[in-house]
Order: sequence, then C-alpha cells, then structure tokens
Amino acid sequence: MRVGDGTPGPGRPKGSKNKASVAAKQAFQEAFDGVGGVEALQNWAKENPTDFFKLFSKLIPITADVTLKKPEEALKDLA
Repeated sequence: MRVGDGTPGPGRPKGSKNKASVAAKQAFQEAFDGVGGVEALQNWAKENPTDFFKLFSKLIPITADVTLKKPEEALKDLA
C-alpha cells in the first residue's frame, strides 16, 4: 500500500478515543463547572423536574440482557 493510491489507511486503533469527542466532553465539563457544577444542576432539577428526568432518561442504557424462562421455572427461583 502506498500513500495516495486511493486505498484507505488502517484508521484509528481499536479502543482509542476520538480526539474531537474527547475535546467536546472536556469543553462541556469546563462549562458545567463554570455555571455552578453539581449544585447548579440540583437547583435546576428542583425547578424543572420534568426536563431533568427527560434528560436523565437519555443517560440510562436501553439494552438489557434477559433470559426468558418457563413460568414454572421462574416460580422455582422465587421460592
């Protein structure tokens, strides 16, 4: 493979952080700290509980590892 021959390179190593994402997260952290941090967030949440929980719900993972059992097997686990 030669540079400029139209073949894509190896790309970013697996598991490495995207520099733009890291910079954006750092900027948001600095802004969060600049507007009052956790204390300001708590005050806002008390004043705007619906908006707070809408935002918070987006942070909860939406995948679940579920194993289905026959009802009689599930009842045995409860005993």
